[in-house]
Amino acid sequence: MRQYELVLLVHPDADEERLSAVVERVRRVAADHGGDVTGEDGWGKRKLAYKIGRFTEANYHLANLQMEGGGAAVLDNALKLTDDVIRHLLIRLDEE
Repeated sequence: MRQYELVLLVHPDADEERLSAVVERVRRVAADHGGDVTGEDGWGKRKLAYKIGRFTEANYHLANLQMEGGGAAVLDNALKLTDDVIRHLLIRLDEE
């Protein structure tokens, strides 16, 4: 299993229900590829360093995942199609 770290920038007007739907989608994709979410941390609403579209702030969410390699591409595509996600960054952590 590979270890990943995911940072999500979610629409600033998204309520807890919409945010949890995005996180649940991440969990479902990880589970479909033999993994799970090993840790989560909601950072709350923060100001962006630069304007993204019309947004100047976003809800930040960090998730640590483990899943098989093919799941990263599927998760990346799923997050691109999610309207509430402004930006995301999925990186594979180095194996030691």
